[in-house]
Amino acid sequence: MEVGPWRMDSTGELREIEGGWEEYANIVYVDQPVGTGFSYGSTDRYATELTESTPQMIEFMRNFYKVFPELAGIDTYLAGESFAGQYIPYIADAMLKASNMPAPLRGIAIGNGWIDSRAQYPAYVEFGLKAGLFKENSNEHKHAKKKLAECEASLDKLPSSFEPVGDAVCEHVMGAVLEPFNKEVNGRQTCMNVYDIRLTDDYPACGMNWPPDLKQITPWLRKKPVVISLHAEAKDAAWTECSGRVGSIMSNKKSPSSVTLLPGLLEKISVMLFAGDQDVICNYVGQEKLLERLRWGGAVGMGNAESLPWTVNGTAAGTWQTARNMTYVKIFKGSHMVGWDLPHVVHDMILRFMNVDFGRITTGTAGRIPSSLGDTPKETPLPGGGTLSDLELKAKWQGAPRLFHLLVKAILTEIVLGPTLTAYYNAGTVALIVVLIAVSIGTVLYCRSRRNVGPSRIVLRDDNANGTTEESIPLTLSSDESRRRKGKGRAIPEPIEEEEEIFEIGSDGEEKYPS
Repeated sequence: MEVGPWRMDSTGELREIEGGWEEYANIVYVDQPVGTGFSYGSTDRYATELTESTPQMIEFMRNFYKVFPELAGIDTYLAGESFAGQYIPYIADAMLKASNMPAPLRGIAIGNGWIDSRAQYPAYVEFGLKAGLFKENSNEHKHAKKKLAECEASLDKLPSSFEPVGDAVCEHVMGAVLEPFNKEVNGRQTCMNVYDIRLTDDYPACGMNWPPDLKQITPWLRKKPVVISLHAEAKDAAWTECSGRVGSIMSNKKSPSSVTLLPGLLEKISVMLFAGDQDVICNYVGQEKLLERLRWGGAVGMGNAESLPWTVNGTAAGTWQTARNMTYVKIFKGSHMVGWDLPHVVHDMILRFMNVDFGRITTGTAGRIPSSLGDTPKETPLPGGGTLSDLELKAKWQGAPRLFHLLVKAILTEIVLGPTLTAYYNAGTVALIVVLIAVSIGTVLYCRSRRNVGPSRIVLRDDNANGTTEESIPLTLSSDESRRRKGKGRAIPEPIEEEEEIFEIGSDGEEKYPS
């Protein structure tokens, strides 16, 4: 739905989109922790801590390479958003330390991630001011600051050496910031979409009904032919976007926040934090604040690293800053799910992060959509040698028809791989991207007929992995339980619908903290 080749239309049919990461990469999507999506374990015991869920992914990766030994040794990247800001650093750290792991991990990419409670909770109030949600010293501002003071007092009670994943008192800060936007419109209770401040939603969903594709995805993933094709019949419960049971059990009371792992990871691999500037729940101000207080590589923060302008297809896409193996990207007009809003922008971003040689990509969207970083435009090769400038390239492709030759296969295996494409091979890069999500370990193989030769990148992505809510992070709009769950309950066994066509494609007890 975000970085893959498919979207769903209002009738529940699949349609292909441009800008999917699979165009130049093998992408593996994994439902985790066990119990989310279609994934299941041998017992009903679910992980309670990040330190328990991480070994599940390590075991999965080992099994993955047993099934696909030809991918052993390929550069690997982990990617995800929101609470993946906790999962990914834990998994990356474990992968780097694991024995018999034939995956050279090169980097991790986290979008609008929940990483550092002490930095990100206070950022709600500052974001509210910057985004114009209230004016300084207004009653709304004073109320938000009062809740923030209560939050900081709660955090101060914790051992100074312990970085918590979340704090129950602090969960009220965002609610105070957004409370003025809870309204009744024509008899309908509405609220701000916590994932995109430009939008509203029904109360108490406040974003859980968005993106609109979600309405069609659930019934589609409950169709019997789909379940059979994914080899997901073993799980009794029907597919649900979020597992309330898994989320409620996973308390993370003892697990230190993933921010504690970043300095060590930055000594070994590249890290990219990116953030859409219209998201509030894991907003860009919080990302910048956590970087300001983070020490790595012998210094604190990004230092004097220049923030470069970044354009895609002639439009300002955001800013780009890199220092000591850390890259921070702020994406203009992007929501919590920037891949859904701006697929071409995010596609260009991940290719740049993986140091793809654009000058050697001759096919696909990356070969025709111009972009630049700072004063350096992306080079695009000409058949007879030389390159086109961004303006020449844009003029050449303006109004050009979209030509796709699509081959779709339902592969009855325990993992879904994207195509192995020539472009990455020609660009001198070979890698695997793993995307961690709360869907099934079984997936579908998407293939574009584009002269597939040589290994490519695989992305392992973790979108909504915790299970309590879509972006299962320790944040709520109020203390009301329905808001805490954001409209998501536990998986309920439901009849699997009969349907013949699967791939019809359209047009376009309180525990003590460690001391």
